[in-house]
Amino acid sequence: MEIDLSLLREIYEDWSLKKQEYNTMYKYYKGETDAISNYKMVTKRSNNKINTNFLKKFINEEVAYSLANKITYISRLGDEKIINDLEYYTCHWSKKHDSDLLRYTLLFGFCYELYYVKNNEMKVRIIKPTDGCHYENEDGEIIYFFREFKKDFKDDIYIDIYDKEYIYHFDSNFKEIEKPTVNNIFDGNVPISICKRSEELGKNTIFNDIKGLQDAYETNLSDISNEISDFRNAYLTFSGCNIREEDLPRMKELGILQVNGEGKIEWLIKDMNDTFVQNTLSSIKENMYEITSHINHNEKMQSNTSSLAVIARLISTEWICSQNNDSIADTLSNRHKLLCIWLNKKYGFRYDYKDIKAKFTPKIPRDDLVVANIVSQLGDKLSTETGLSQLSFIDNPHAEMEKAKKEQEIVSEGEILLDESESDN
Repeated sequence: MEIDLSLLREIYEDWSLKKQEYNTMYKYYKGETDAISNYKMVTKRSNNKINTNFLKKFINEEVAYSLANKITYISRLGDEKIINDLEYYTCHWSKKHDSDLLRYTLLFGFCYELYYVKNNEMKVRIIKPTDGCHYENEDGEIIYFFREFKKDFKDDIYIDIYDKEYIYHFDSNFKEIEKPTVNNIFDGNVPISICKRSEELGKNTIFNDIKGLQDAYETNLSDISNEISDFRNAYLTFSGCNIREEDLPRMKELGILQVNGEGKIEWLIKDMNDTFVQNTLSSIKENMYEITSHINHNEKMQSNTSSLAVIARLISTEWICSQNNDSIADTLSNRHKLLCIWLNKKYGFRYDYKDIKAKFTPKIPRDDLVVANIVSQLGDKLSTETGLSQLSFIDNPHAEMEKAKKEQEIVSEGEILLDESESDN
């Protein structure tokens, strides 16, 4: 199959320019900020450089809120076999896979999942935007996926390009190094999923929101740390008197200085306005929390704060978790689609991926006891299904009612059989 090499080169060159920004994002996540790298050193003075990685803190916090509780799956049609097979044929994947995927998505604004088959198992690999890119048509359909990599102990760059049927193998100059590999495992689908935070991709990120504030905080904190360190170098000044150098050791030993009546001895120290410094750091820190809609849990709350007040503080956090879960859910939909295609080809299982529903349980406190009390007090004024839908741990109220109905029928049948047995005796 012939492909347009000029188009592939244009895609690759465009991504190479954007990759610099993605590399910067990744450096910040690892603590390699501009504030630390470009900190101005002062000769013969303290030059402490303090790193405070709020970017990593906020990202890890969102991942913890969203995915600390594992994703569970249910069948919309009540087919337990599809759920069992889903878990069985992906059990060899890393248990941290979804968390890592969301973490990189929050950092870069989007991230990729690459699917392949090895040793008769469907596998998955996370590809960061620093290592790959995609090209889609005007309908949003992925046409090509590029993966850049290096082989072990070699500096040469290689590029694998995936389309619907083949994997093309090139070097960095787009010289073909191997014949294309047939890759029609997924019935005309490029074996890739995109987990994206929004359509703005790399522009809608925590990094873009707080980069300047992060640098300012680290610079100011490093400056004040060095000021405090240099503060130790106070000078002892002598006015209106002469001290012989040979007398200094004796004075130091005795702890006594003797001068004439007009002499004056005092310490020359720097006057530091700690209130100004603290206010500056606090303002920058508060701005970072406000812009990212995060909560500083180190702030003390009143001891009599109600549960509703605590939940109210977490409204923005709950919304963020909902957005993150939607991003993962979109990825899961395509993941399950390709998995069902492979299971059908490999084992003849005819599953519909749309039957699989992911259930997310954010690590956010919910006062279900209060809700249950309200539902109980409303009594006949509220339907059972509506009441169940208000509880955080009930995902499908209608299915839950059907289960309860069947259990009651079984219990009733058992009681009837028991009564008949007793009457016979």
